[in-house]
This record gives sequence, C-alpha cells and structure tokens, in this order.
Amino acid sequence: MDSIFIFFIAATTSAIAYFGARSDRRARVRAAIRALFEYAGTFSLFFAANVAFGVLVIFFIRTFTSGFVALYTLENMLLLILSAAQAFVFQHCWKR
Repeated sequence: MDSIFIFFIAATTSAIAYFGARSDRRARVRAAIRALFEYAGTFSLFFAANVAFGVLVIFFIRTFTSGFVALYTLENMLLLILSAAQAFVFQHCWKR
C-alpha cells in the first residue's frame, strides 16, 4: 500500500509539471520520457543478461570443481549498479 501511495504522489506531481509546462517544452518532456523508457529497457536487458551469465558460471563452477558457490552470490547490489552503468554507457554510445 505504501508503494502505491508513493507512486501516486510522484505521478501526480509529474502530471502537474507536464501540464504546467508550455507547449514547446512538452515535446522535450516527451523526448525525455521516451529516453527514460529506452534506458529502463536497456538496463533490464543488461541486468537479465548479467544474472543469466552469473547463473551459468556458478553452475559451471559447481559442475567442474569441488567448490560450491551459492546462487545467492548474485543477490548483490553491486550487480544492479554495474548493470545500470552498462546501460548508461551503452545508451550514450548508441545515441552518438
């Protein structure tokens, strides 16, 4: 319930800012929103690829060595941050 409330507050203030902007600025806002969704999609793809590759490497380690690496190793905030950085750099290079 708390998340829905926070989302409602952010959506309402965003709508007020959008409709309060002049019409020439609205095109820029739409372009920024489009870029945000492109970035979110790129981030999701990089994060999914990193997790899938991590699972593959962990299963490889488990299969061919006597060591045990838990899948919980992938539950790390650093993986999320690095995936976001990858998406940012990729989007920046892709746009040029």
